[in-house]
Amino acid sequence: MNIFKAYDIRGIYGKDITDEIALDLGKSLGTFLKGKGDVCVGFDTRPSSINLFNNFVEGLTSTGCRVISLGMVPNPFVYFFALKNKIFGCHITASHNPVDWNGFKLIKPNGVTFINEYKALEKLLYSKKFISGKKVKIVEEKNVINEYAKFLKNKIGKLDFKIVVDFLGGAGIKSSEVLKECGLKIITLHEKPDASLYGFHKLESWGNLLNTAKETVKREKADFGVAFDADADRSIFISPSGEYIDPSVMHAIFTKNILKRKKGKVIATFDSATELEELSKSNGGSFIWSRIGHNFIEQKILDEKAIFAGEQSSHYYFNEIYPFSDGALSTLFLCKILKETKKSFDKLIKEIKFHPVVKLYIEAGTDEKKIQIVEELRKRYPKSMDIEDGFKFRINDIEWVIIRGSQTLPEINLCIEALNEKRMKELVQKYSEIIKKEL
Repeated sequence: MNIFKAYDIRGIYGKDITDEIALDLGKSLGTFLKGKGDVCVGFDTRPSSINLFNNFVEGLTSTGCRVISLGMVPNPFVYFFALKNKIFGCHITASHNPVDWNGFKLIKPNGVTFINEYKALEKLLYSKKFISGKKVKIVEEKNVINEYAKFLKNKIGKLDFKIVVDFLGGAGIKSSEVLKECGLKIITLHEKPDASLYGFHKLESWGNLLNTAKETVKREKADFGVAFDADADRSIFISPSGEYIDPSVMHAIFTKNILKRKKGKVIATFDSATELEELSKSNGGSFIWSRIGHNFIEQKILDEKAIFAGEQSSHYYFNEIYPFSDGALSTLFLCKILKETKKSFDKLIKEIKFHPVVKLYIEAGTDEKKIQIVEELRKRYPKSMDIEDGFKFRINDIEWVIIRGSQTLPEINLCIEALNEKRMKELVQKYSEIIKKEL
């Protein structure tokens, strides 16, 4: 398996991602940076993260770079620290992947993820042409939580809501202090960092993983619920009535509120609801469709100077604050909207009338098989739109189908927008069978 993916570096620990690779990756990054400057590094709660951290830091410091350790923190904390201090960063995580996976998200001083830089690192890693510098003896440790909490409190203001937060055993537990600092009363679930992620196989698609949160929101009469993935850059929202809220609907709620205050460009990925384009334009904004993937979105936000972006994978980007996605910020931003509009979350949801969108993940066995099947199926739809890692074709003005290779697991992602739930069942069955016949 090639550990260099479109979004980051990841694989199964002990098989694809090893301590030796972590050591050499640290040397590769240090060589790429010519042995100069500071690099901030954090990690998630996976059992392999400490070993990978230690080896990565060992390699990085051997080139002359100095490391600032942020410890076990959510992914956005590392992005925040890198952006604020204009330094490079790394978060050791495999995000929503199964617990036996791990990897590295690398961050530039402008607060966005590596894209083309991964190619240079891959070349360095396998050539082993590393530089040696005066090894830095100490790794400086920094507690970023208070600084981060103060920053967001100044941006968002004081809030007063009761919410349920499911951390699913991930690093997002450190975000609880941020939410409390802003005045929220939070009821926490799976709040202790857990190396096994409480036995959850993987955190996407969410499905039954949200059942406890849904029940707790209703029982506690909370204003809403939210769940974070293992590195806490995604936020999956639950209504006061205990319903999972589609990310396109959340995108619409955020878009309407932002465009009331400031006109500008809004971005959505190709797998988001069609109506987002018209909603953005009718609220005075302009609209851009983007390739799927957080690093591509981050870069497009900077290139286009967009004010907001969202993905169907529950990433939300508030560029009036910073260009990366952050589960805690999304949560605070929703509270801010509830405070300003004086409307319940259920009321905001009912104002958005979108057609249903569904994402399914079909196991392909290997990355090679995944790519092969997507390319074979692409030939059947010669008029389809190329979306880099797959294709999209329209059935009519509303309905469309996306078939693409997952960039995080050996799976094929089937995404569909349909006119109604009955029609969705028909389309899901039809295109799932088409894919499975190729397996």
